[in-house]
Amino acid sequence: MSAFTKWIEEISGGNMSNRELAKKVGMTVATFHRKWTEDAFVSDDAITIARAFGRSPIEALVILGSLTEEEASKAARGYSLSEYTTLELSQELLRRIQASAEVPDYLDKPVDEAAKKIL
Repeated sequence: MSAFTKWIEEISGGNMSNRELAKKVGMTVATFHRKWTEDAFVSDDAITIARAFGRSPIEALVILGSLTEEEASKAARGYSLSEYTTLELSQELLRRIQASAEVPDYLDKPVDEAAKKIL
């Protein structure tokens, strides 16, 4: 049994037949049974099953193996700064400071050369 089929058993309470599961997720019994026995669920199936049980489609995609944990954590954050760790915020701040601290070419020249151009 794959991690994904174990997850389906877990979210369904472990007491639903394939017929009941198929009906709940909107698949024919034959299709559901074939995918179950051949471990042939695809991403669209994972999303449909997750939604049918009120679970996160992202969680389903991770368990199916379509997304990594890292990809899922990035996707789940959106744009809320409160969701980022202090380390992640610090790294971004450092990157921005370093980028803004780059010295423009005209400041690398001696002052008298720069003054000649102005005068």
